[in-house]
Amino acid sequence: MHRRTFLKGTIAGALALGGAPWRPPTEAQLNPSAPQTPVRTLPIELGTDKQVFLDWWFIEPGYGVPFTVAAQRARAWSPLFMPRGVRLTVVPPLLSPEPILVPDTPADGLFIGAYCTLLYEDGVYRLWYEGYETLQSDEEAKICYAESTDGRRWIKPKLGLIEYKGSRENNIVLLGAHGATIFKDPSAPPSERYKLLYVDRATEPDPTGTQPLAWLFGAVSPDGLRWTRLREPVLKHTSDTQNVCLYDVELKRYVAYVRGWEPQTRAGFGGRRVVKRTEAADFRRFADPEIVLMPAPDDPPDVDIYTNAYHRWPGAARAHLMLPAFYHRAADTVEVHLAVSRDGRRWFRPRPHPYIPVGPPGSGAEGQVYAGVGIVPWPRGQWAFPVARLGLTHNLVRPEYITRPLGGIWLAILREDGFMALEAETEGECWTQVVSFTGGELRVNFWSHRGGRLRVGLVEPDGTPIPGYATEECDGVEGDVLWEPIRWKGRSDCSTLRGKLLRIHFHIRRGRLYAFRFA
Repeated sequence: MHRRTFLKGTIAGALALGGAPWRPPTEAQLNPSAPQTPVRTLPIELGTDKQVFLDWWFIEPGYGVPFTVAAQRARAWSPLFMPRGVRLTVVPPLLSPEPILVPDTPADGLFIGAYCTLLYEDGVYRLWYEGYETLQSDEEAKICYAESTDGRRWIKPKLGLIEYKGSRENNIVLLGAHGATIFKDPSAPPSERYKLLYVDRATEPDPTGTQPLAWLFGAVSPDGLRWTRLREPVLKHTSDTQNVCLYDVELKRYVAYVRGWEPQTRAGFGGRRVVKRTEAADFRRFADPEIVLMPAPDDPPDVDIYTNAYHRWPGAARAHLMLPAFYHRAADTVEVHLAVSRDGRRWFRPRPHPYIPVGPPGSGAEGQVYAGVGIVPWPRGQWAFPVARLGLTHNLVRPEYITRPLGGIWLAILREDGFMALEAETEGECWTQVVSFTGGELRVNFWSHRGGRLRVGLVEPDGTPIPGYATEECDGVEGDVLWEPIRWKGRSDCSTLRGKLLRIHFHIRRGRLYAFRFA
């Protein structure tokens, strides 16, 4: 079939869909407990899920010259749905001026490591972190616990659970668990509601006769404090770093992101460190992982990906992110980058530069910076995640060079959904692909300079403005706006358009659009 004939049929079919009868949304669409299963076909079903701008996926690429001769003549050669004046911007966070946690107890020891997990539950911030006594071995890692009601003043409760140096008056919850990540499992029975993934020595030699250094093990807990180790490894794979695991409510499976090496020796090590992914129906038995992120060809040849710091983008549909630590072997420094994905399998870095660089000389953070695990709500419409910073470079974190307790945990603070934004430095516009929604009004997360503004229009698939929802009729929003509704001549209700195929037209002046949703 001639491709123009095919395209004509495709367009006609899409327009025919626009006349399909409206069907009431399902209960799952009206009251989603989590973002719905990713849809990779057109039209895109937005439902009521939050949409974020990590790439151009749902933005129409347009044509600078209309595709057909008829369209060229009808439009007098005017561009069709062509984005102009907009770009995707990575927005770095602000770091708290002082650490929220430093080594100041016998349980903390000489050093607080970079690997930590932060959760927010029932008004309490909960933090699990690693303490080291001598730094002679990863196996001496102690998983310690701290909590706070405001995220600024932290206590290290005396839990009385683990005896250490002849006393139980400490905040230790587990001994000998390096690289631990904790997550809450909504699918598990109460006795296993919390799960922990950690690194420990392999329990048997592999068939080649070599001895892998470490495998991945698990532990379960009813409260995140009292842990029971699983006897067998959950994954026989060498991964001596902080590995991240969670229960994916969309897939209804456990997903883990671990370290790999490429190329890799039979013992599990090899050339450069990379990120691998695996999943399982049973937390106790993961499949062999596959590479999902590795240094790019335009990265320097001495670069490794040391940790992955994987997260689901909180509350968003089709959005995953990593805050991987990139190790530069030449300088011996570690910095945090940003990687994003629509499906958790295909990843890219939106910019090649560090998301959180090391500090300037003399700052006490000029050696290394790592992101921990856990994005939590913060006052005034912000998010926070844990960060570890060190003055010593990677291979100098040795007891011979440490004269006083070292390490600590800071917070990185950013606007809600503030990792990336659709930005117009001066003035710009773009249209979405053909979409449908199930909500009742369009709400946005937007910020602008003085004089900036966002206007939104709803148009037919062919670009014809929908009466009452045209961009020219939009009242617009400006300044600092968090989930305010878009109004057209004072009216925000757009429930009559539920299920209808349409496009969204964004017109931005001097501002950043972080996210939108039909609520």
